[in-house]
Amino acid sequence: MIYYLLLPVLLLMLVIAQIAVLDIFTLGWISMEISLIVVIYAGFHLDALRGGILSLVLGFFLDCLTSAIFGLYQFLYCLIFFLSMVVAGRVYAGNPALIAAFTALCTILEGLVIVLLYRFLFGADILAALLRIFIPQALVLALLSPLVFRFFDRFEGLLHAEDTRPARRV
Repeated sequence: MIYYLLLPVLLLMLVIAQIAVLDIFTLGWISMEISLIVVIYAGFHLDALRGGILSLVLGFFLDCLTSAIFGLYQFLYCLIFFLSMVVAGRVYAGNPALIAAFTALCTILEGLVIVLLYRFLFGADILAALLRIFIPQALVLALLSPLVFRFFDRFEGLLHAEDTRPARRV
């Protein structure tokens, strides 16, 4: 139950840190979407209900704060979550090289969908942004994703820790 109460607060703090703090460190040159790594982690390690809720809430917060097309990140994050679930069922999810390659692929897929939607909905030709923004972002996220996965593995252990001692009489 605590998972569902803490989830929106923690995800909102992640999105705010991602937008505000990480942009300061990269001087606005490249955005590091740690939230995308969280969605991929959810696809590899969480069940469909928990991961689906996490993807929807995270996409909602990003849509509210950054997106020009409402529902774009909700759609993208749910798509990436379910793609991650399919891949996690077929491969060993503990391989750092696989995690990095899959994160880079998902980042490029996200960028391609954004470029195509902007082209068809707004008539804006931002194909050059795919090479200037999304490819370097994919490389940075690919390098960060194994470290973030390791951190989340340790953090997940704290969330699911249980007291295995039998109950005592009062």
